[in-house]
Amino acid sequence: MNPLSNFLCFFYKKQLTILIIFLLIGMISFSQIAAPYAINIAGNQVTRGSYAIEWSVGESAAINIMDNSDRFVFTNGLLQYNVENQTETNLVASFLTNEIRMYPNPIKNELYINILHASKGNDLIELLDEKGTKLKEKMVVYNGMGALEIWNLAGLKAGQYFVNIRHTHPVTGRLIKKGAYKILKTN
Repeated sequence: MNPLSNFLCFFYKKQLTILIIFLLIGMISFSQIAAPYAINIAGNQVTRGSYAIEWSVGESAAINIMDNSDRFVFTNGLLQYNVENQTETNLVASFLTNEIRMYPNPIKNELYINILHASKGNDLIELLDEKGTKLKEKMVVYNGMGALEIWNLAGLKAGQYFVNIRHTHPVTGRLIKKGAYKILKTN
């Protein structure tokens, strides 16, 4: 064989070896995960006293305003990876319409709270006035078979009230379901 053919044979063997190595590595390696991202071209953060403002340019212009009773938190666009005042309860399921029943509504004296969901755990029932002040609360250890709570509200003045019910896991205490109900008290 002439030197040129020896060189070409050696060159093709090297290329074939490299190609086989890349194919083997490609078969055992993990693929890249594709996900949508927002690309920002500019942004910054400023903190002065109890105020913190963050901004970025290059994302959507939708503005959400959340109130934490003592200050406002403004969030913008797609980069809402963590909002300090937003609790995880936003991710919790609500009770279905047939799982919690309250009657009569409007009420004069007694409120019947009928718990009918099938999940064992603890149900925290709270009565709040229209300003959000807690007036009464009770923890019910729930066995998943139905429970009826009767609350005497005769001493309350006429107006709107809210009943919050939070169902938690009996061992971990993790919030499973929640519900908020408006009732009207008449005299």
